[in-house]
Amino acid sequence: MIGSLIIDNHIRPEIHPILQTELIELKGISQLKFNTQMQYIISYKTLRKLIISFIAFSLCSTITFSQGLPAKNKSSDRLTFQARTLINLLDYVSQDYSRAVNNGEVINNAEYSEMIEFTVESTSLFDSITYKININNKNQIAQQLSSLLTSIQHRKNKEEIATNAQQIKILILQLNLIDISPEQYPDIAKGKKIFTASCQSCHGIYGAADGPLSKSYNPAPVNFQNDSLMQLISPLQVFNTARLGVRGTGMRAFNELSDKELWDVSFYIKSLRFQNKFSSEQDSFNKIYNRIQSFVTLSDIAHLSDKELKQKSGNHSDFAIAAIRLHKAGTGSNSFEAAFNYLADALSFYKNNNSALAEEKALYAYLEGIEPYEQQLNAVDNSIVSELENKMNEVRSAIKNNKDEQEVEQKITDAKSSINKAKVLLGEQTYSFWFSFFISSSILLREGLEAVLIIITILSLLKSLHANRAIRWVHAGWMSAVAIGFASWFFTGWLISFGAQNRELMEAFGALLAVIILVYVGFWLHKKTEAKKWKEFIEERIVKMLDQGKLFTLAFISFIVVFREAFESVIFLSSMQLQVDDKSRPGIWMGALAAIGSVILVSNLLLKFSVKVPVKNLFQYSSIIIMILSVVLAGQSVHAFQESGWISVSSVRFNFHLTILGIYPTVQTYLAQIIVLVITLILWVYGIAKNSKDISAENQIS
Repeated sequence: MIGSLIIDNHIRPEIHPILQTELIELKGISQLKFNTQMQYIISYKTLRKLIISFIAFSLCSTITFSQGLPAKNKSSDRLTFQARTLINLLDYVSQDYSRAVNNGEVINNAEYSEMIEFTVESTSLFDSITYKININNKNQIAQQLSSLLTSIQHRKNKEEIATNAQQIKILILQLNLIDISPEQYPDIAKGKKIFTASCQSCHGIYGAADGPLSKSYNPAPVNFQNDSLMQLISPLQVFNTARLGVRGTGMRAFNELSDKELWDVSFYIKSLRFQNKFSSEQDSFNKIYNRIQSFVTLSDIAHLSDKELKQKSGNHSDFAIAAIRLHKAGTGSNSFEAAFNYLADALSFYKNNNSALAEEKALYAYLEGIEPYEQQLNAVDNSIVSELENKMNEVRSAIKNNKDEQEVEQKITDAKSSINKAKVLLGEQTYSFWFSFFISSSILLREGLEAVLIIITILSLLKSLHANRAIRWVHAGWMSAVAIGFASWFFTGWLISFGAQNRELMEAFGALLAVIILVYVGFWLHKKTEAKKWKEFIEERIVKMLDQGKLFTLAFISFIVVFREAFESVIFLSSMQLQVDDKSRPGIWMGALAAIGSVILVSNLLLKFSVKVPVKNLFQYSSIIIMILSVVLAGQSVHAFQESGWISVSSVRFNFHLTILGIYPTVQTYLAQIIVLVITLILWVYGIAKNSKDISAENQIS
């Protein structure tokens, strides 16, 4: 430090005159102290560089994963395209063969040639797929494709061809080369908007192939009102057709639409033929759908045709199929439907010996079906949140540990039972003005106070040192975070489509970064509590405050701790707003304003109180507070990683759950908090030992 103020045995002229006098006194002993202190300075600098490097790495990771998971490589994209094309071709063969052959006679040469061409191309695509990946039942599928081609060449009856083609399709679907169902239940209202913008000009307003451009195409667009045709087509086939297009027709590939948008419009198209027939039976539809839901999953609804759904559900009425195809994903208590669907898919995949996909579905059952509604449940009964997390963790653990089917099925049944309890709890609550006010204010107050504790601790320290310039940088940091959080409200649609898993990863890496920073700051503060260090600290502060990098670091710390809470609050408020009516919606904003006012009041009281605390004691108290907060954030960070599926979950029998302290009943969260606590204590002991040795060295010199 002294070396930075003294150059070639001369005091730097820009140093304040009062400090010059003190430095002249220090100059005489600085050289003698240099050799004694160098070994400790090197070790301290090495430690600081390691911490800064770790912070930089974590920041890069945060930025990377806030952009979403890595994109698939080109090879994977090509494989998906080939598998999707193969499935689509098999659908065409099974459905259109009757237009080419009847009673063993070719009735349309062009259609017949197309059937042979599609089957040959299917065989070629399958060979290409097996060249890239290893398939256990490769020979079985290849033999069935060969038999299908032979049957077509011998002009077998349409039932045999359709059965063979669909059997091959099922075998291909079981390879899990493509997603055969959406991540969450599609929104047919959004699908209607996409249909109007992209499909209506050809297919017409109601999908009857009577759009203004329909007559300009040969063959003509498909008539979605054709019952005999549409009962054989699944939403998956509509999805594949829209994604791939159809050669030789006016049907192009809609590559500009996302998978979610394509699923929305695919489900809407499948609903068209029922809309004018059963438009006023929504309550009856909901009752039937709730009964059928125990027999069919979202995956079934997505990849099975209406005819196949009748067989699967055991209900052969058109009204039952209409209840499925016209179903609208619910909100509020009905929002748990996504969790039920994912759990059903998880069990189905597990029974088909696909543990990896089963575990993924179980993860999404929590992320998409439960996690968005935890805040509301916390306000009603916080014990149900802990119960849900434990049950869902048990499902994932059972799948990951390859337990027998009965045990996995029982775990899923237990989880569904807990979800039903949560559904009843939310169902009993009416989102009145005051209920909305209470939920939004309590959640924002909790999130705000967590960030305020850190900001006030930093501001109190800087205020005690009269570092006004640094204080302004801290204010700039948290204000920027609040401003970005407010601006992100206008992009809530994008934030929600960002995906629950990516949001959890962003929160996890943000918390991890905060932990690293707080451990370092706590260590630094604890080093300064020795009385002998105060003069050196003041000198260091004066010079370091001239360094913009240090000021930026203060702004960055305040930004990261506030932005994490602001981001989470925006997601919560946006999801809650979708669940309340117009009369109750003002309660959300009044509650938010009340919480903000309370946070400001508490902040001012804490700042005024901190002025009365001696500076040395303030440093001691602050280092303890920061240590506690770093331990809390460590638990929350690991928990967020667990929710995103990045870290495994090992539950403990001691089921103690306290979110505000970052305590969750898993081995990993307990271990993370213990590690952070131990590292902090080791750094503190190291700092005390170093200070003692420095003091001894100074006494020997003097």
